[in-house]
Amino acid sequence: MSLKKSSIKELLNEKHLKGVVSELKATQILIKNGFLVFKNVSPNGMVDMIAMDEIGNLFLIDVKTISFRKKYKMPSRKEIRRSPTPAQKKLGVILMIVDGEKIRFSPVRCGLSKKLKCQ
Repeated sequence: MSLKKSSIKELLNEKHLKGVVSELKATQILIKNGFLVFKNVSPNGMVDMIAMDEIGNLFLIDVKTISFRKKYKMPSRKEIRRSPTPAQKKLGVILMIVDGEKIRFSPVRCGLSKKLKCQ
């Protein structure tokens, strides 16, 4: 039995690649700001990672990549707004939305956003 050689692009579509890059950027930002980061090994779930600060506070994080509605053309692109699911809200999951090198959070005034802006 021979295995056909595949490229990464054949294994992951563009949406998956963007998601992987966003998760790596989010991890980098958290580590640079002194957090320990624990990644979910499951491909599906409500949480992508858990960040722990220097005093042991835990933050459940779901990373999202910024995306826009296709029907709107540049420069008036309409961003797709993300919000935590009801189950995520119940657990206090924070959405970390990655836009290139910038990040923002939902809910906006969460403890994690306050910590990152202070550092």
